[in-house]
Amino acid sequence: MEGQPAVAGMTLRKLAEYAKGAIPEKVLAAINTELGKIELDREETAEEMAEQLINQPLTKEALTVKQYKFRRDGDKMVYNIDMRISRILEKDQAAAVIDRFLPGMRAKVEGQPAVAGMTLRKLAEYAKGAIPEKVLAAINTELGKIELDREETAEEMAEQLINQPLTKEAAEQISVGEQTAIYPGRPWRDKSGKRIQAHGGALFYEDGTYYWYGENKDRTDGKCSIWTWGIRAYASKDLYNWEDKGLIIQPNLMNLQSNLHPTMRVDRPHILKCENTKKYVCWIKLSGEEACFVILQADTFLGPYEVVVENYRPFEKRVGDFDVIKEEESGKAYLFMDADHEGIIGLELSEDFLRVVREVSRQYTGLHAPFCREAVALFERSGKKYMLTSGMSGYIPNKSDAAVSDSWISGFVSIGNPHPEDGTNSSYNSQISQIFKVPGKKDLYISIADRWVPGYPVDAAKADMIERAIAAHYEPERYQVGPEEKKALMDSPMLASANTSIADYVWLPLEFDGEKVFIKWQDEWRLEDYE
Repeated sequence: MEGQPAVAGMTLRKLAEYAKGAIPEKVLAAINTELGKIELDREETAEEMAEQLINQPLTKEALTVKQYKFRRDGDKMVYNIDMRISRILEKDQAAAVIDRFLPGMRAKVEGQPAVAGMTLRKLAEYAKGAIPEKVLAAINTELGKIELDREETAEEMAEQLINQPLTKEAAEQISVGEQTAIYPGRPWRDKSGKRIQAHGGALFYEDGTYYWYGENKDRTDGKCSIWTWGIRAYASKDLYNWEDKGLIIQPNLMNLQSNLHPTMRVDRPHILKCENTKKYVCWIKLSGEEACFVILQADTFLGPYEVVVENYRPFEKRVGDFDVIKEEESGKAYLFMDADHEGIIGLELSEDFLRVVREVSRQYTGLHAPFCREAVALFERSGKKYMLTSGMSGYIPNKSDAAVSDSWISGFVSIGNPHPEDGTNSSYNSQISQIFKVPGKKDLYISIADRWVPGYPVDAAKADMIERAIAAHYEPERYQVGPEEKKALMDSPMLASANTSIADYVWLPLEFDGEKVFIKWQDEWRLEDYE
């Protein structure tokens, strides 16, 4: 047996089953009785067993399999490293696994809500080697042996989610009267007096009506597990006053693996009308471990929308922020996306806008955070194609960049920061999600942007600190960061722990000088001031 490692790796009981009677049950029982009189050596207790698990090499499948927040083992839902750390620590058995493999971590995490809101996998990525892959795999294996409590299965979780109240700010109604101007950075309320919930959103114009749609964050308080509660839309005749039209895409509460489950990181919806099919096609990105698209379509803009494709990764690339645009002359549509934080790739869509058919360009390659690009926003003007992007620092705003090209199928060239007068180096404390050309106006383009964390204003000094602290993860010798600065970064708003129901909007008009594009701050402005 010592010369047969496959057999040596079996339990004695499994070997007896495999031998089919060669080891009688009475003999097996007698062996078990005698073995039961022998105490395990100290080095073979839980700690040593943990080390053995850590040293077990990863299989190819373990390295490549798609991971989910919830994992199934047969019909059971089990714990895993793609759940929030705070959720893992709620269960004593799961917390004990963390204590065994990562002693002392629980105490550190419990004092840092931003870290507690991360998944264990994300923390390991952020820690850059402090938690080895083998340790992470061993933790995942042990967590996978722990079944979610009955009240945490799909039906009970759906009930908990439904009962999650709106945040105080989202529920508040304040009569504001008729609006006659746009006020960038101030809370924007609909006609009923509630905060508009169309984050990471965009505008769509049809038959004299403007539609504003985006992520509904009215339950996202940074403490519960809800990331986005469907996609909400509003309608307006003047771009000032907005009527809530409800959820045009509902969350899927019963299927934990659905891309539209409220705990999935549903981000940045973009809708195009396909003239070939007469369908309204919506692409939505999932961030986090899923890093994929869900694609839906409907017969009218306001829906109902039906899922066509889930878990879609063009050319197997992990999906980041994106935008889509339709070229009016040809009718073709293009999608530009952050591909696995390795650069922005341009992709041509199929005739029905439901899939990608080919790659057409690459730009912003070879960069790491916070310099790699996201928050892609596309538009065209006077024959030129434009792309605006942000850096990558989560909800903390940073400098934008503008790029130009002669064609959607050729590469873009940077033409610099479109906010040259912004002394905060934070794009006026906002992140752009769309550039909208106002129909009927000669040359009015609006930058549609989110101020994700209005309670965390960034100035030039803070922008510099955050930039260096993030970059130091990749180039520690080049970017020097002190302990206090590291702590300041960890204390800043994190994606999983921010109350985004209070995120505000920053809408500003674009200005042009030849091919150059600029965005200047205005406390208020009116469409009527433009031809």
